[in-house]
Amino acid sequence: METPLATWRMGTGIRVFVGLVIVALAVLEIGFASVLVDRRDPGLVAPLLLLPGLAGWLWWSFFRPSISLTSTELVLRNKSRTERVDLRTIEAVMPSSEGLVVFVGGRPAYVGWAVQKSNLAMWLRRVGRADQVAEQIRQAALAVGAPVRPAFGLPDTPPPDSPA
Repeated sequence: METPLATWRMGTGIRVFVGLVIVALAVLEIGFASVLVDRRDPGLVAPLLLLPGLAGWLWWSFFRPSISLTSTELVLRNKSRTERVDLRTIEAVMPSSEGLVVFVGGRPAYVGWAVQKSNLAMWLRRVGRADQVAEQIRQAALAVGAPVRPAFGLPDTPPPDSPA
């Protein structure tokens, strides 16, 4: 496997917050386990089983997703799937509130969840991290000869289906 030129994950703020929530769940788990051992209360078995599942789901949702760029492909790792997109086939990359939308074959084919643009930033037409990542991917695709159009949503750029 090729070494990534760049890798992006969820923002630091959300990762720190979710990490603290996971630590709090671990503390609760230890508390429920100690009370269960002391009192032998079968009513505490359900939280004892549910808290690790919730912590695992939080990790899976916020720490696993990533977007990696190599010299030949874009790797979109979401919660349950990893998609590999050949850079030569990318036609556009658009930041959205769901993630980076990668257009292949004239349609939105892939979404990378790790980098998202807030609705407020889209409404105010602010250029943020998602726009910068989309532009880096666009430049890498242009470097290998892909017919990539400018990212829709950046100032002075038309949508992917417009004739201009």
